[in-house]
Amino acid sequence: MAKKKKNEKANNQLDEKLMNKSLAGIDNFGIPEEEEEIVDVDPMATLAEKKRKELRDRADKLRKESNTIEPIIFTESGGVKKASELTLDEQDDEIVRCASNPIYFIETYLTIFDQTQGDGGMIVPFKMFEFQKDLVRSYMQNKFNIANKYRQAGISTTTCAYLAWYTMFSENRTVAIVANKLQTARDELMRDVVEFINNCPKFLRITAIHKDTAAHKIYNNNSQIGAFSSKGLRGYTPTLIFWDETAWTEKGDVFWAGTRPSLQTGGRCIMVSTPNGLDAVFYKTFYGATQKKNNFNSIELWWYNDPRYAKGLEWIKNKGNEDEIRLSDTGFDKEKRQQLITDGWEPSSLWFETQVADYNGDMRKVAQELLCSFLGSGDNFVSEEVLKRVEENDKLVPIKQEWSDKNMWIWEEPLLGEDYLIAGDVSSGYSDDSSVATILKVKEVVEEKIIIKNNIPKKMKVRRRTLEQVAEYMGKVTPQEFAEIIYYYGKRYNMAYCAVDISGGYGIGTIEKLKEFGYENIHYSEMTNKPLKDRLSSFIKTVTKQISPSEYRTIDMLPGFTISSNRGMVLQEMERAIRMGDAIIRSVRLLNEFKTFVREEGSRVADHKRSFHDDAIMAIAIGIYVGSYDMKRLNGSPEKTKKMIDAMMSIRSDEVIVENHETGDDEIQKMKKSKLI
Repeated sequence: MAKKKKNEKANNQLDEKLMNKSLAGIDNFGIPEEEEEIVDVDPMATLAEKKRKELRDRADKLRKESNTIEPIIFTESGGVKKASELTLDEQDDEIVRCASNPIYFIETYLTIFDQTQGDGGMIVPFKMFEFQKDLVRSYMQNKFNIANKYRQAGISTTTCAYLAWYTMFSENRTVAIVANKLQTARDELMRDVVEFINNCPKFLRITAIHKDTAAHKIYNNNSQIGAFSSKGLRGYTPTLIFWDETAWTEKGDVFWAGTRPSLQTGGRCIMVSTPNGLDAVFYKTFYGATQKKNNFNSIELWWYNDPRYAKGLEWIKNKGNEDEIRLSDTGFDKEKRQQLITDGWEPSSLWFETQVADYNGDMRKVAQELLCSFLGSGDNFVSEEVLKRVEENDKLVPIKQEWSDKNMWIWEEPLLGEDYLIAGDVSSGYSDDSSVATILKVKEVVEEKIIIKNNIPKKMKVRRRTLEQVAEYMGKVTPQEFAEIIYYYGKRYNMAYCAVDISGGYGIGTIEKLKEFGYENIHYSEMTNKPLKDRLSSFIKTVTKQISPSEYRTIDMLPGFTISSNRGMVLQEMERAIRMGDAIIRSVRLLNEFKTFVREEGSRVADHKRSFHDDAIMAIAIGIYVGSYDMKRLNGSPEKTKKMIDAMMSIRSDEVIVENHETGDDEIQKMKKSKLI
């Protein structure tokens, strides 16, 4: 065995010389020692980073001051020895045991800094909790893993320990450690991996060779580790990527689009993060994994399964109400706890309540840091509670799917005597965006409410409009074909009042085609935009508008709606109507867009996140606004001039004026013959 060891050592030295020669002149894969840093604007993040640095410095000091904790080994022969006392044969046995069992390797040979022990913390053996062992098993069993975690779970450290094992006991491996900032990837994560390797006994340890830097290390088994920010891997082809805090990575979708192809030839990937709303990479990938729509294995980690934080754990139902119920957790297993969550119980412990207090009761922070909630952790324009209500109570599977592409979803057939509105958001038909037409059934509801005025309660009748989604088209069609869809379904739904957005210009083609078909029940708007007026000059209607009791002004009205000039008001009315239950949503396509539609900081306006869309949102927003305001003003103002009535026609079916539909009817027959409908 001693001779075998000498031969292996000689071969390793030869391999090292050959590798050094072959690597001569390589520019360290372009990995920079320094790069422009992303500055944290969140004071909580800055404080957390400062705290981590203090703990890391404390750990370094303890490692220098104290003697190394020597592993105790139970040998194959049944003996108990320190690692330094093992024979060469016993060392070989340990190498085999460690190579085949990462959990054994981590718990036997690795140490961590535990700030809860001793006076200011101690260096202790890395004894993992069961959920951390499960995590390592998942890494072993699946090539692609994504973990949704709470803060302070110890998952990044566990993953670094796994990376140390992966690098030490596999030849020709290339590990890429990615974080939002190079400093985090290099000075925290990669540093942990390197320290785990360096603190192992000499007979296990691999040695860094050639161009050894803080951001890139190549070892004598031809495996290497590199630290990167989200700016890219710069020609570095990894066999395993560890992407820490994926959801918080700036332009993460751009990084992932450029990096993912490098894993298609056998690579592995680990994504670990707390949620940050419904982002374009972490949320999309995690949700896809839970639905079995990608090749990632999803891992959910909950604070109440962590023994450090579950002391005094109890479950609360109807929290804060008179019928509040509390149940002590007497060591329930994971399945029992998950069932309690499903049944509406909330977990609580002293640690959890302290954390909530530290966040000043900011439930958005609590959602992202502790509850692993995607919706609650983002700045959604329509709140999580409202979206949850819509998903549970209003969303329906369509009873029919029509048109040639089956993208017209229908939840209710038209009813005789009902009023309908069809609103459209138009795209070119060739871009990533879709054209969307949503059909709403409009009803006027009269309710009795008690209004307090001058401290005197009075009963009053209040009128409001409800708008229920009964159909929706979403597809990539030209503006002209989109007009065919609106024309056919507009006629089918009792000559629905039609509002088409013309802000981007594509809607003009739709309006022109609708006019060609003879569809006249179209919404008109006051417009001063010269390009739009020039394009639609043949359809301008001039009306007289009363400015004051004695003043009138002539204005031009154009067919169509311009959301660009009213975006704030339109979106606010949409949010109000959905929140108050005045607008009822049926479409899961629309609901999914709302999950990635976020409020712009310090503004009433919202927009979709990167790599997502808001086409269905814009269509229903136009429909809700027109149905709540413009049509409401018309129906409630009989004194308006006949010109205004001609320009902005009432949705009421007994008031609709339609001229010359022969052309349109011919078009419908053509559609039927071509099996479009």
